[in-house]
Amino acid sequence: MTKKLVVFGLGQRGNIYAAFAKMNPEKFDLVAVIENNPARMELAKTTYPGVRLFANYHDFLAEKIEADIVAVATQDDDHKEHAIAMMEAGYDLLLEKPIANHLADCEAIYETSKKYNRKVVICHVLRYTPFYSTVKRIIDSGKLGEVVTVHASENVGYYHQAHSFVRGPWRNKAASSPMILAKCCHDMDILRYLIGEKCLSVNSYGSLSHFTKENAPKGSTEYCSDCPHTDCIYKAQTLYTSPCSDFFANYFTTKEHTKENILNDLKGTQYDKCVYQTDNDVVDHQVTIMLFENGKTACHTMTAFSKEIYRDLKIHGTKAELVGCVEENWLEIRNFGGEVERIEIDVSAANVGGHMGGDYFMMNSLYKALNGEAAEGVTYLDVSIDSHLMSFAAEESRLNNGETVKIRR
Repeated sequence: MTKKLVVFGLGQRGNIYAAFAKMNPEKFDLVAVIENNPARMELAKTTYPGVRLFANYHDFLAEKIEADIVAVATQDDDHKEHAIAMMEAGYDLLLEKPIANHLADCEAIYETSKKYNRKVVICHVLRYTPFYSTVKRIIDSGKLGEVVTVHASENVGYYHQAHSFVRGPWRNKAASSPMILAKCCHDMDILRYLIGEKCLSVNSYGSLSHFTKENAPKGSTEYCSDCPHTDCIYKAQTLYTSPCSDFFANYFTTKEHTKENILNDLKGTQYDKCVYQTDNDVVDHQVTIMLFENGKTACHTMTAFSKEIYRDLKIHGTKAELVGCVEENWLEIRNFGGEVERIEIDVSAANVGGHMGGDYFMMNSLYKALNGEAAEGVTYLDVSIDSHLMSFAAEESRLNNGETVKIRR
């Protein structure tokens, strides 16, 4: 049965959910879009003709439009206000991660969901990737034996770090959230999901080591467009016109991504800032060690300093170890005393979104869940909030020189 979808916030993430509905009309009917950015509203008129558009969510609520799910994809700091308003009005939610930037706000959203008996699915899209779905099935099959420890790394990519966490919306902890939450709550959720137990305590270490004023090249200027250092690897004019990262130009232009358009709209913006002379304060590397129930352990490394964006994974069981690279879509089961099994992951079915198919398969699982079917990967706020508790505890530990912090819930 087709489900009625509302998209609240038509930015990068919201557009994926709207596009999924457009491409899969037998599953979702996009009935409304809420967006206060005039340029995005104009884009919505041509991209999603016939869909009701609202510049103010209060106007949307006044209309009492029937919907099965509201995808809340607004800015992180607005999640509490927007999620609670939608739940109070009777809507179930697909809520972008992070749930909220502060623990108290996460708890307020959770308590509201219980008060009104609303379903809230968090967009932990990695759960739904064919890679992690395959890993989860292998663990549950017992092929690895008992899982003892897991090591995961998130290699953010030097250009992604520069865009999102040095120049972009998540560069400053007070204005957004700590890196471990903004970037790595996906990874905390995956560890919780794969291990299948609650995390009891964490220790974490990390800092901002490179993207500081002390490391600014001599003679550099506040904006890259004025800077004499044309060979800097972080020069905005180079990054935003290169194939690896011109996608990020969506943050400052709605025009076609020609070099001329990008350079014109980039100049003088936050994204033109020198990476060594902005107001960023989130870490550029962090290691977190976790203790789970029954003595299982995990270690997660986040680093800005990688050529490409990728995650890798190692799971050590009592019968075999599993290793793999998420973005390359392969994994190996290295059986003790046996053969190595290599599995190539197929993501070709995904026709919208990114995250190695995670966006596409999440929407498919959401559709099944809304129709009362078994839906792989779907969990609700009562479990998803664990990843955020782990993230807040990790930041507390980091700020206290790696002191052990117990998960409080």
